[in-house]
Amino acid sequence: MTADPLRSDQQSIPAALHDSSRRGGSLTVLDRAMRPTRLSLSEVGDISTGVAARLRRAGVRPGDRVCVLAPTSVELLLNLFGLWRLGAVPVVLPHERLEASAGQDLLAQRLATAGAEVVLTDRPPRLSAAVPPGCRVLPLDSGLAGPAAPEPPVPDGSALGLLQFTSGTTGSSKAVPVRQGQLVGNVLACMAALGMRPGHTYVSWLPFYHDMGIVSVVGLLVQGVHVVVMPTENFLGRPASWLETVTAHRAEITAAPNSAYQLAVKAQQLRPAALDLSRLRVAINGAEPVTADTVEEAVRVLGRSGMPAGALCPTYGMAETTLVVTAASARASVRVLDPKEAPRQYGGHELPARPLVSCGTPLPGTRVTVHGPGGEVLPDGQVGEVRVTGPGVTDGYWTAPGAPLDGLGRLTDGHMDTGDLGFLHEGELYICGRAKDMIIVGGRNLYPEDYEIVAETVPGVRGGNVIAFSLTDQERMVVVAEGRGGAVSQDRLARELFERLREAAKHAPAEVVLVRPATLPKTSSGKKRRGTCRERYLAGELDIVATAR
Repeated sequence: MTADPLRSDQQSIPAALHDSSRRGGSLTVLDRAMRPTRLSLSEVGDISTGVAARLRRAGVRPGDRVCVLAPTSVELLLNLFGLWRLGAVPVVLPHERLEASAGQDLLAQRLATAGAEVVLTDRPPRLSAAVPPGCRVLPLDSGLAGPAAPEPPVPDGSALGLLQFTSGTTGSSKAVPVRQGQLVGNVLACMAALGMRPGHTYVSWLPFYHDMGIVSVVGLLVQGVHVVVMPTENFLGRPASWLETVTAHRAEITAAPNSAYQLAVKAQQLRPAALDLSRLRVAINGAEPVTADTVEEAVRVLGRSGMPAGALCPTYGMAETTLVVTAASARASVRVLDPKEAPRQYGGHELPARPLVSCGTPLPGTRVTVHGPGGEVLPDGQVGEVRVTGPGVTDGYWTAPGAPLDGLGRLTDGHMDTGDLGFLHEGELYICGRAKDMIIVGGRNLYPEDYEIVAETVPGVRGGNVIAFSLTDQERMVVVAEGRGGAVSQDRLARELFERLREAAKHAPAEVVLVRPATLPKTSSGKKRRGTCRERYLAGELDIVATAR
C-alpha cells in the first residue's frame, strides 16, 4: 500500500530551524525541579551557531562522529543543535549506569563502532579512562567563549545527521546512519498525517538516546512547534509527572511507548490528579507493541480527564526507517481487530489469539507491502513479513569509518525487510509479532506476545515484566515473569500462572519461571530482550524464585 507522495526539499536541520524561527516556535527545557528554561527558535539558532564555532575551534569537523553522554538538559539540546549546525554527527548514548562494568563495556563497544573522534559529556573526569586513545573528551558547554565568526557553512539535507543504535531486541544492537533531511522529512510527513501544526505544543520525557525521543523533538521543533522537554528521570521516578506536564503546558501533542501509557493510567487510577487533557489532539503510542487492553484503559481513564477518544494514535516504525512508518488517525477511535472477526487467513501464517491494534496507514510517500516466504506480495488479510519503502528508509548499517554500509540482507534497493509479521486490512497495518520469535506447532502459530499479555492479567505479576520465548527443539514456549510477594506466594503464583496460560493459550507453556524483580533483560529503552532471556534460561543464569510445569 502506498500513501500519496509528500513534497519535501529534504532541508537540513539548521535550514529548517532558520525558516521556522520567522514563524514562531520555542524550546522549553525543565530541570529536575521542573523549573523551565525557555528559548525562542532564533535563540536556539544563534546559540547553536556559537556552539558549532566553539566545537570547530576545538578541532571537531563536519562528518566527525561525536558521542554525547549526558542527562536531559538545556546544554544537551544546544550541543546537539551545535553539532548539526557544524555538520558533525551526534551519537547519543545511554548515560545511566556508566560506573558499572557492563556500562563501561557498552560505551567502549559503541565508541569503537561509531569511530568516534570526540565524546561530549557532563562528566569528563569519570569518562577519560574509558575512552580509547585518539578519542578526545570535551565538556558539554553551551557557552559562547570567543567569537562565533566565521560561521561554519550550513550543511544540506544529505549530511549525516545521526548515528542511531537500534534497540537490539532480537540480536546485537546495530548503528543506523540517518541523514539530516530524513530527520526533518519523516516528522514533517507525520505532522501532515496526524494534523499537527506549527504553534502546537509538544511534551516529551523520552530519552535522547532513543530514536523516538531525539527524532520527535528535533523534527517538531524545527517545524515551529513549541517543544517542552522534561527529564526522563522525573517520569521514571513518578510517572504521573508526564501528564501533569501535558496539563500545565496545555499541550496538543505527546508521545510515549505502550508501557508508559500503562504506568500513567495506573498512576491516575491509584492517585487521581486534576488533569486537563482536553487540548490533547495527538497522543502517539509507539516504539513497542501496542496492546488492546492498554488502548482501552487509556481511552477510558484518560477520557475522564478530557482526552478525546481519537487522540490516541498507535504507530509503527523503527530506527532503520528514521522513525515512523504508519500512524493511526488522530480523528477517529483506535481500531481493534478481534481474531474472530478478522479476514480468513491463507498460507503459512495465521493470526495471533489476542486482539490486534491497528497501526494505521503509511505516512505520505511511504509504501508498505506484506510478503510471503518466497518474496511474493500477499493480498490484504494474509500474514507475512512487512516491507517498507520510502524516504525515511536509511541506506544501511554503519560498519566502520570509511567502510561501505551493510544492508545485512534487510536494507536493499531502498526498502526495508522489517522481520515483523503482519497484514494489511482495509488499508491499515496490523503487526502480529517478530518472525524470529514465533514458532509453528502442528501448523499453528505460537506468538510470544499472546503468552505475555495473558500472563500480565494474572494478579501478582508485575505489569510489563513478562518475557516469553520459544524452545524450538520442543516447539513450546517458556514464560519468565517478575512477581510480587514472598517465597510461598511466589510458588502459588507460578502454579496459578501456569494454569491460566494452559487454559488461555493455544498450547500450554513448557515452563513458567518467576524471577526476582528488576532482573529481566531489557534494552536501554526498556524493550524486552527475548533472545538474551532464552540464553540465560538455558545457561541457568536467571535469578529464579519459583517455577511451575
